[in-house]
Amino acid sequence: MRYLTPVLTLCLTSGLIAATPHPFAQSLVKALHTAHPELEEIGIAVRLPQGCRSIASTDPSDVGEKCESEDLKPMQSDQPVVQPEGKELDLSMPLHDASGNLIGTIGIELIPPAGETRADTERRIRAIVVEVEKKIPSKAKLIS
Repeated sequence: MRYLTPVLTLCLTSGLIAATPHPFAQSLVKALHTAHPELEEIGIAVRLPQGCRSIASTDPSDVGEKCESEDLKPMQSDQPVVQPEGKELDLSMPLHDASGNLIGTIGIELIPPAGETRADTERRIRAIVVEVEKKIPSKAKLIS
């Protein structure tokens, strides 16, 4: 039997096992999705030497993909981008480390509960993101 080092996080995709290159970021996404199952999709994107890339996601096929324009805008402006997509809202929020340094973007898709305004949803998601940010000591740790 072959043993894997505990540093690797594994995901099952189409019957194949693949190593997740950024286990800390992926663990944050998993914990956030567990705590907030109403969030339909969650992803983290950062600038790497090879360009802006998705480094963690609830959709394993997104990991390693180039950033979309809505991922880049919050990294440049430190402001969220909120796009309605049918009943869903796609929020791309700036992501900071625990010291307040802008380090990337966290994208979240969800269907807002009945009666919740877009502004209320954005405030609620921002509060959730702030809690995630407290767990990120640095960009180096996030991409480790």
